[in-house]
Amino acid sequence: MANILIVEDDHINFELASELLKYAGHDIQRAENLQQCLDSVNCKKPDLVLMDIDLPEIKGTEITRVLKNNPGTKAIPVVAFTAMVMENDKKEAFEAGCSGFISKPFSVSTFASTVESFIDKNKPDRETTKLKKDFIIENFEHTEEHGLIDMKIKHHNILVVDDNEMNADILKETLEQLGQDVKLAYSGKQAFDIMEQEKFDLVLLDIMMPDMSGFDIIKQFKLNHKTVDLPVIFVSAMDKTSDIVKGFNLGSYEYIVKPYKIEELKARVLSILKIKDLQDELKAEKKILDLIFQFSEDVIILLDSDFKILSCNEMFFKWTEGKKEGVLNKKFCEIISCKYEECLLSSCDTFSYFDFEIEINNQKRFIEANCSKISMSGENTEGGYIMVMRDITAKREIEAQKETFVATLTHDLKTPVRAQIKALEMLLNGKFGQINESQTEILNETLNSNKYMACMLDNLLTTYKYDNGKVAMNKQYVDINSLIRSCCCELKHLAEDKKQKVIFNFEQEPVIAFVDSLEIKRVFINLLSNAFTYTEENGEISIVTKIENKNTVISFTDTGRGMSEEELSNLFNKFTSYSKKFRQVGTGLGLYLSKKIIESHNGTISVDSKEGKGSCFTVFLPSM
Repeated sequence: MANILIVEDDHINFELASELLKYAGHDIQRAENLQQCLDSVNCKKPDLVLMDIDLPEIKGTEITRVLKNNPGTKAIPVVAFTAMVMENDKKEAFEAGCSGFISKPFSVSTFASTVESFIDKNKPDRETTKLKKDFIIENFEHTEEHGLIDMKIKHHNILVVDDNEMNADILKETLEQLGQDVKLAYSGKQAFDIMEQEKFDLVLLDIMMPDMSGFDIIKQFKLNHKTVDLPVIFVSAMDKTSDIVKGFNLGSYEYIVKPYKIEELKARVLSILKIKDLQDELKAEKKILDLIFQFSEDVIILLDSDFKILSCNEMFFKWTEGKKEGVLNKKFCEIISCKYEECLLSSCDTFSYFDFEIEINNQKRFIEANCSKISMSGENTEGGYIMVMRDITAKREIEAQKETFVATLTHDLKTPVRAQIKALEMLLNGKFGQINESQTEILNETLNSNKYMACMLDNLLTTYKYDNGKVAMNKQYVDINSLIRSCCCELKHLAEDKKQKVIFNFEQEPVIAFVDSLEIKRVFINLLSNAFTYTEENGEISIVTKIENKNTVISFTDTGRGMSEEELSNLFNKFTSYSKKFRQVGTGLGLYLSKKIIESHNGTISVDSKEGKGSCFTVFLPSM
């Protein structure tokens, strides 16, 4: 345990840092300026100073220099604790004498361990210099003589208040045998004076004292916010039931009657200290959770098994412009005016992520949500849910603007690309004169590259239309076999370049389907292009069409490199491409768009693949 001085003018930053360090077992002091810092250092020399750099009256680096220029405080390590994280700021901090640098905002999970890494490990702390009082008693043996249960006991600071010096000394010696630090006071006034200087974990209090009774002292404790929760044990010769009841009514944790058995007193004290430790842990954890609840920009909601709101943070009240009583115990879907036929929450199993649109107070919001089920195994309860929601309306608007820009740019690029393709075709057809073999080869390569660019632009523009619901289907009866042959003809240069063989396994002629021929052609072009691209030289691509229960099934099988299970899991996601892995070029939209097109026909697309054994993509198109 170390004594740490935090020089910080921001109350919230100090509160969070203080709670985390207290929870780790350290004593905390606070200063907001130079004078308070010097007073704290002179009063109780700290083991470490956390120094904010950007203080209002004087920079933290100047305070650091003052400490480092004083022989009495020069050895105290100082760590810069600041949001000023530029290289010049770090350089200035180290030049002033800082031993380290912790930037804000800091990580809650690692903050305490980071601070502890700067504490001088070679300097004996209180647990080394006062070994007798501060040691930890481990593994008390459970014996009939002592009646103590095995437990580990932490160090505590205990105040004994008794006007009888002999009684006080006995209690002090008894408690020190348990490894506790004990202070003595022989009157109520002396007790309050000592408590002004030190913080205590427990008070053992006599009742019959000349200047102030124990009952009066505990009343004063309960009126002071610093001591209102301080555990008190009465140790008194007053053994009447009325006195014992009065002691408990005034707020004591225990009442021990004199004369007492030493081992019984030890057991009772240890029990109260254990309760106090657990309470402190709960309070510290609650304070951290309250800070997270209070300052989180996300909405945090606790729901019961029926999706009624049990608790939520202030941000949700801001969203709904409602009051606490108008939200708690109301169904979540009622509050957000959920209009979905099937509630999104009902599908939440262990963990669910989803985004959706809601309307609150006639204002539409796009929401990103994580919902986790609370498991209450072993209890007679159905548990509940914890949900974290983030307003992504502004993000969505920016994304929509980006998509509109890309769509506009793509549309404008299509005209010059098509013009290039037309000009290259005219050159190859001899419209401008004869060309030799080398020129023909170069022009063909250029033409194919332009066609590929036109295909990418077309995919981008079509994806935008599908994502924004702007696609109008023009369905008609189409011969799927003829459409596949046409696609293969357009891409034959890809197969010829790598000497690949295309095998048609059409179970019948023709295979008629009621589809939008342009959109389905786009799917076939994407699947065939991928097959040609990712299949090695002299490989085979097999295409099968058949009718099953009046439905059309088309499969494209290649002898290419195949994919792993991890790659398959994300294959149809937007902008997912493994082209870089094989040194190819791709947008990552082909399969995403193909899935969108097939689903718009109420069909499905699936893939079966193994690394090194090729892939098989299957398209299922339902009957009319």
